[in-house]
Amino acid sequence: MPWQRFASRILTLVCVTCFLISLALVCGDALGDSQQNGNGPIIEISINGPINPATDDYLRTALTSAEAKNARLLIVRLNTPGGLVNSMQTMVQGILDSPVPVVVYVSPAGASATSAGVFITLAGHVAVMAPGTTIGAAHPVDGSGDDIQGDMRKKVENFAVSLIKAIAEQRQRNVQWAEKAVRESVSITDRDALAEKVIDFVASDLDRVLEELEGRTVAVRGHNVTLHDLKLAPREAIEMSVKQRVVNFLADPNITILLGLGAMLGIGIELYHPGAILPGVVGVICLVLSLGSAQVIPINSTGLILLLLSAAFFVGELLAPSFGVWGGAGVICLVLGSIYLIDQDQVFGFGHYGVDRLMIGTIAACVGSFLLFISFVALRAQRRKVITGREGLVGMQGVVKEISSLAGTNLPTSAKVFVRGEIWNARFESDVAPASGDTVEVQGVEPGMILRVKKV
Repeated sequence: MPWQRFASRILTLVCVTCFLISLALVCGDALGDSQQNGNGPIIEISINGPINPATDDYLRTALTSAEAKNARLLIVRLNTPGGLVNSMQTMVQGILDSPVPVVVYVSPAGASATSAGVFITLAGHVAVMAPGTTIGAAHPVDGSGDDIQGDMRKKVENFAVSLIKAIAEQRQRNVQWAEKAVRESVSITDRDALAEKVIDFVASDLDRVLEELEGRTVAVRGHNVTLHDLKLAPREAIEMSVKQRVVNFLADPNITILLGLGAMLGIGIELYHPGAILPGVVGVICLVLSLGSAQVIPINSTGLILLLLSAAFFVGELLAPSFGVWGGAGVICLVLGSIYLIDQDQVFGFGHYGVDRLMIGTIAACVGSFLLFISFVALRAQRRKVITGREGLVGMQGVVKEISSLAGTNLPTSAKVFVRGEIWNARFESDVAPASGDTVEVQGVEPGMILRVKKV
């Protein structure tokens, strides 16, 4: 029947299509297992110091830039004593999920990958150490560097062990040594690390690293990638941006503690003495910076909060003038918020997208200068002599128009004087008998609007 032949043809077409799609997928997977890396440049970054939100942002920026430029490699020069667990975790996640091969190179001679640095080194697609370097001592400690006590010690230690074992297993490195690095804080040299299969090889400089990597195959996102033509590839070094350098400075544990203490002190003073303004403003700014430094809130969120505080402080200056305290705090928050929020030095700088530092600096300078001028004018007005009301009469001179004396005496008791276009009742401070037409000076104003005068 015609409809049966038509259905048979449709079924045959569907089967053939499914077969071709399956074949294409299989061939694609087979080809993907032996693909080559990108043809872009080799990106280099240097992490020299504690692991904190700044280094986390620095690495993420480099990974994004390497992917955008189809880089052949991302080389991370590492020398760290350790750092924050949260920052280390996100850095490890970025390396493990990177579409660009990441080489972690512990260098120069004398450098170390300690504590959090062990996790980052093991996470690299290729782990390399320079001669004279060390790696290990990854036992977790608290923020002050002391051992964690009680049940929390077991929890943190077991978590760190499970994480480092997962990293070592994925990169096919020595799992037993990785566990010892956490539980027993063992530390080894570059030669021992090579013998223990903790790293892939030892190289004295970057040229030697590239020579060893030429033709090597590494697993990137489940696919084998062959590294080629590395000596011919251009190299691009990415430095820390202004934002990252500022955050790196503030993320120092000592600075973070000082910011936290400043926040508590400033806000505490404001609560005990409402209306002081300055301590409260300083306390709020320190609080936001300390939360950002401790990675309680992300860096970009810190920038957004600072910009919102800037707007609030400017509005406060308009509604409740504080001789520049609100406005000055607004300028500080504007500058810091602009630095924290958008970073144009790295990947976001492509196409000139970002915050213009010259514009921000100009705005801050103009607003700050205006606030200084207004504060100067206000202080000058406060110091100016009062020329109205009771206080304005003191020191003014007038003319005696009429004198009244006690009966039977020549002692003057009161008079009428002409001061500032008006006739005033007055009382003399001395027994010197003035006469009509004499010039007198106002010494004060008594109740009932009676002037106290003295003959000039």
